[in-house]
Amino acid sequence: FSRSLMCVLREVDPARLAEAWGELEQQARAELAAEGFPPERIVLSRAANMHYKGQIFELATAAPDGPIDRAFAAELEERFGQEHQRTYGHRAGPEEPVELVSAMLIARALPERPRMPERLQIAAAAGKGGSRQAYFGPEHGWRETAILARADLAAPRQGPIIVEEYDATCVVPPDATAYLDGDGNIQIDLG
Repeated sequence: FSRSLMCVLREVDPARLAEAWGELEQQARAELAAEGFPPERIVLSRAANMHYKGQIFELATAAPDGPIDRAFAAELEERFGQEHQRTYGHRAGPEEPVELVSAMLIARALPERPRMPERLQIAAAAGKGGSRQAYFGPEHGWRETAILARADLAAPRQGPIIVEEYDATCVVPPDATAYLDGDGNIQIDLG
């Protein structure tokens, strides 16, 4: 969620900032509540797009939590200076005013249960199997190479192997061993 403000940070009335972020928070909470998330499962993070006065491009910067007052504005300006230093390798002196272009709010709703499984379940892919000729450089030349699905690596398999998936292909060279680790990642030991 965002709202344009266009104000010099050190000159703005903190009440104007509090009003802007307050409205964003109300909007975020209302939308997430309408989707069925209770208040205790909603996490809000403030951010701001800012630049030095006269610049064209803004930098997104995390804004502090807590009350929005003069200390908040000073901390936000300091965070912008640090982000400018990190991004561009320099920051302006304290006499350069920082313009707050827009207030932003990142709203997350936490599900009751994690969406990631504790362990990736690899289903066997239909239509895999067989073999084909594959070239493994001058040292190994052309080799008859088994075509497998990821699930076929539940037990270690000696290369050469080609593991075909819908979005990727993994080639296991001769003399290497491939297997699935506890998280379902393909591990290759080159021997």
